[in-house]
Amino acid sequence: MVDYDAAKQTYTVWVVPQYNTPNRNNPDTEERGATAQVTLKVPSGFELIQLEDIRGAWDKSPGRLGNEAAFIKAGISSGFMYYVIGKQPIETNYGTFQEGEPVALFRFKGKGATSEAITVLDSNDPFVRIANKTMALNVGNSFYSRSGQLPSVTARPLEQFSQPITLENVMNALAKKVSLAVKTTANIVNDSVDMITFPNPATDRTGVMYFSKGDGAKTRFELVDASGQVRYETVQVAKQGVNSFEINLNKLPSGSYLLRAELDKKMIIKKLSKIE
Repeated sequence: MVDYDAAKQTYTVWVVPQYNTPNRNNPDTEERGATAQVTLKVPSGFELIQLEDIRGAWDKSPGRLGNEAAFIKAGISSGFMYYVIGKQPIETNYGTFQEGEPVALFRFKGKGATSEAITVLDSNDPFVRIANKTMALNVGNSFYSRSGQLPSVTARPLEQFSQPITLENVMNALAKKVSLAVKTTANIVNDSVDMITFPNPATDRTGVMYFSKGDGAKTRFELVDASGQVRYETVQVAKQGVNSFEINLNKLPSGSYLLRAELDKKMIIKKLSKIE
């Protein structure tokens, strides 16, 4: 996954794990892996600059493909270029994995395109096939970890996390996950998945889950009643990625509330119901 922080004018590339650590292949609480590669599809006028590591040592001057004769002949390079960004093949500690919660790999800046035009390459893109067939190049996304193979010296590593995913899909999946965990509905309204509340309706407490594009961002959350009075407020200091906290509702009367917060320079409002 790749997203854009407008305040810092920085793109971040993430891996979204499909399992927790520890697991049956990896008894460690932390995930480790040697090789990984991410390919970005960008408009031809885009220039990637100032790549910085977050987890792992990534190529600071990644190769850019698309103008080669094979791609021009195949008609797939019109308007697009491709940055193939590899990680040094040394074991990297990615930290604890929680299913569905993005883990940041590296960040970069760029110029010459809108942020929406920068995407992770789809493995079904013709660029992947042409690069492999005519140039013997492996340009697809790949990720190898301890959890992707049995704990045996003869085990064959499994390639993981090769397909792109959006933040919206990540948050929708997390909403479904917490809904099942609390056996109720995680409230997602107004076509926004930046903030999840669960359970909702709630009795004595509700959990709040949100995504932050950077570390250390301070966010004020306010719970407002039907008259417009702020009945609860807290300031949360976020870590980069998925964050969560609880709101104690015991002293509040039953009724409808609005939970509001400004996340990444966007005001988010969620409906919340308190029941007896």
